[in-house]
Amino acid sequence: MPDNGSVDPNSPQPPASSADHRSADHRSAGHRSPEHLSADQQRSLLYNLLDDASLFPPGSLPMPAAVAAHVRHERAWFSELTGPFVCPESKLTELGRALTTASVPWIDLSLVVTGGAAAVAAAIDAVAADARLRLRAVEVPAATGKQPAQAIADVAAALDRVPLASATAYVEFPLAAIADPAAAGPLLDLADRRGYRPKLRTGGVTPEAFPDEATLAGCLAAVAGRQIPFKCTAGLHHAVRGTDQAAGLEQHGFLNVLLAVGAAAADASVTEIAAILAERDPAKVTEAVRALDPDAAAEIRWLFTSFGTCSTEEPVADLVGLGLLSQH
Repeated sequence: MPDNGSVDPNSPQPPASSADHRSADHRSAGHRSPEHLSADQQRSLLYNLLDDASLFPPGSLPMPAAVAAHVRHERAWFSELTGPFVCPESKLTELGRALTTASVPWIDLSLVVTGGAAAVAAAIDAVAADARLRLRAVEVPAATGKQPAQAIADVAAALDRVPLASATAYVEFPLAAIADPAAAGPLLDLADRRGYRPKLRTGGVTPEAFPDEATLAGCLAAVAGRQIPFKCTAGLHHAVRGTDQAAGLEQHGFLNVLLAVGAAAADASVTEIAAILAERDPAKVTEAVRALDPDAAAEIRWLFTSFGTCSTEEPVADLVGLGLLSQH
């Protein structure tokens, strides 16, 4: 089958200094230099980082409110941070009605096929039937009731059979499997050799949905070490690692993840990557972001393409509070 994993032209590109994204020279860009990020480069680090998953828990906005909020975000001063609207296949008809009611001519869409491999073809057909839906990405979970290799192969085969055009395809991987160095390579290759990218679940609405630092660090080491672009979803509500006291949840910080990806790309150990994920001091995390050299920042965003978040305002407010983002 032809490679359907076309790269979204709006996604971050590899650093210009490297023609081969899998080369050792490119990997060394994760090291820091005295050249720190300018304000513009800091904004570039955040470009299209936030996929709008406001339909999903714990946000769970009604469709009309979610569409209206997405339109506001695309017109806001922080619009360059906003990625596509994330919608499950089960709500595409509802999305179409909301677009009509709000007179929205088109919307960039990341389609989550909650029905798994068996539902991919019908979901893609439904998107194709509405010209207002500009498909940017397709996200499909690997079935949890099967062996990981078979579940991933089933999703990849389903994606092979549909026309993705320029949309990027993501397969949601079982984290425990790819955190294991012995299992990670063969599993990641099942999707990567077809051009499909991993999706890593970093949280949810229960404590069990949040991987611990060691598990997430192992996953980041696996994908960054193989120079495979990926996205995250859920749980990254705030910039810095912390505890949601009301919900009783230990949450990863998205800036911690960005920094951890840089360390993983520079061949840091899993223990070192986990320590970055565990850092709770906002001042230390902020300074580490500012201290990234431009090549390292470019590589981080080439690898870590985006994350799905049920709130755009929370990440933006955190970045403003840390002095990493300003309206002026």
